[in-house]
Amino acid sequence: MTITADRISDTEIKVDDTIYTFDAKATAGAFQQCLSADSAQTCAENHPPVATRAAFDESGAPKGEPGSIISPSMGGMP
Repeated sequence: MTITADRISDTEIKVDDTIYTFDAKATAGAFQQCLSADSAQTCAENHPPVATRAAFDESGAPKGEPGSIISPSMGGMP
């Protein structure tokens, strides 16, 4: 099982919607290499990050659907 991971910096790796921050470049590298064989959870247990945070796109807004939109052309309010 291979997980797509983006190396953001020497000590940060983005996996799906989470950014993992490590205390050293070597730990981040070991975590990234681990992802080729194991899950992100297993790799985080074997190579613990100092922090994790949600990843957002360039606009700073969370990814996903924008929410409820009412449109008259789609049968919404007249």
